[in-house]
Amino acid sequence: MIRHSAPNLGAAIAAAMAAMLPSAATATTIFVNATSDIVANDGVCTLREAITAASTNVASGPGGECAAGAPLPTVDTIAFAIPGLGVHAIQPSSPLPNIAEAVLIDGYTQSGTHANTLAIGDDAVLLIEIDGSLIPGISDLFRLTAPGSTVRGLVVNRVRGVSLLLGADDNVVEGNFLNTDAAGTTHLGGGFTVIRVTAANNVIGGTDPAARNVVGGGGDANAGTIMIGGNGNLVQGNYIGVDRSGGAPLQPPAGSNGVELGTGGAASNTVIGGDTAGAGNVIHATNSAVRLSGNVTATTIQGNRIGVTASGSASLGGFVGITTDNGPSGIQIGGLTPTAGNVLSGLSTAINLVDGATTVIVQGNRIGTDASGTFPLRNAGDGIFMRTAGADSLIGGTEPGAANTIAFNCGQAIRIDAGHWPVLGNSIHSNNGLGVSFFGSSSPIANDPGDVDTGPNDLQNYPVITNAVVAGGTATVTGTLNSTPSTTFRLEFFASQACHPSGFGEGQQYIGTTDVTTDAGGDASFGPLAFAAPENAEITATATDPGGNTSEFSQCAGPHDHLFADGFDVPSCG
Repeated sequence: MIRHSAPNLGAAIAAAMAAMLPSAATATTIFVNATSDIVANDGVCTLREAITAASTNVASGPGGECAAGAPLPTVDTIAFAIPGLGVHAIQPSSPLPNIAEAVLIDGYTQSGTHANTLAIGDDAVLLIEIDGSLIPGISDLFRLTAPGSTVRGLVVNRVRGVSLLLGADDNVVEGNFLNTDAAGTTHLGGGFTVIRVTAANNVIGGTDPAARNVVGGGGDANAGTIMIGGNGNLVQGNYIGVDRSGGAPLQPPAGSNGVELGTGGAASNTVIGGDTAGAGNVIHATNSAVRLSGNVTATTIQGNRIGVTASGSASLGGFVGITTDNGPSGIQIGGLTPTAGNVLSGLSTAINLVDGATTVIVQGNRIGTDASGTFPLRNAGDGIFMRTAGADSLIGGTEPGAANTIAFNCGQAIRIDAGHWPVLGNSIHSNNGLGVSFFGSSSPIANDPGDVDTGPNDLQNYPVITNAVVAGGTATVTGTLNSTPSTTFRLEFFASQACHPSGFGEGQQYIGTTDVTTDAGGDASFGPLAFAAPENAEITATATDPGGNTSEFSQCAGPHDHLFADGFDVPSCG
């Protein structure tokens, strides 16, 4: 029997309906061919006229100087064909018209331009400059009030208001030089925010080198370089506060912030950087590189180089790397994959968690080191400073890739002045201050019988190592813990090349863990425990209770003859 296939009725109906509809309009390319800023029947198409023609779908002038844009869903292109060689400067005398319909403004269409091709540095040639110095007062330049536009390949500078206001969803800003000259090496800012986002799903930059924006530092602490409100926004692959080489600051005379979230409205699910190649930003700011304010939730900060050059081999300086205020929550700093960790070095304080920040996960970062995690690019103060309760937070962790490297800092590696912070599995060494410190003290808080203290991390008692022998690549460790009665604690053990000068340890290499349960008097013993460890290592330990309160490091136990071992001296800190 021959079977006949049934007709595809759905496809037939769709085809019939499509035949009844008018065909989609072809997108228009509108050519800007003059640097003037006037609206007149003068035979040329200015940028101001082109934006109006694209947004209203009406040609300008009786001869159609600027072609009429096509209606949505097409996306018109504003291209540039300005006669002559070199940089062409357009100086608007007032804010440009609102971009009220999706459009591609493409500076790369000007003859002689090309996009960046470098993974480190930026070799783009940009020849269309928008100079906002003639706009009176504090006024914005580009205002994207409709979704779906892209602005790329432009030099924008000297704007005393916001250079690009993204007031609608799904816009892209890529491949521009902002707050800088056309060479990408001189700061030409107007003293205010460069990019402000008030909507959702906007993209600033991208993972392709061609998408990189070079953004000179913005205004003061109340006018960050990039300010974001809204949901699902993405900032990737940019040089922020850094010149086109990725190796020198590009900052205003006054202080600046880099990326601010939540200052102008609630922000959630923001990603700054990412864990894929090319996603990380290079961020330098004289105040705070990344600032998370109130109404900020679910923020991911990954793969960035903060306070260091694009190569990660030298410091740029700056005050604070990442800071919080007014209770943001759900902050992921770093991550478990090899490319997710941030480098936070060359700063005063790398991470400053204050004022109600909760659910903060800090993993896989290099703090106080170069990008390799090996050589010092020290922070002048603390590596991580916690002055907030930090509920449901974690520094490091037990999963592969979770450990932070916190080394060569001139203050404490981790300073806990408030809250309850588990500190697990990290590599902490060569810091001027203690590895973990309560109240920032220069020596550990004394163990109290029964550990009934109140204070940061409940002033959790550290273990006491009574004996540690390292031989044949094995550390054999015994000791005691006195703390809260009838409680199970996680003890972590570490090996280091040398002991901290205080006689209490840090923890360069995590070597293992065990659980102990205290008796009714608060006492427990452990060992002998055997862990793989380098020869002649100093052994230290921490204790963490079920509430996530981690102790300071124990005293060192071991040979004690490597206090000033080569490659492990504490940094020279002024």
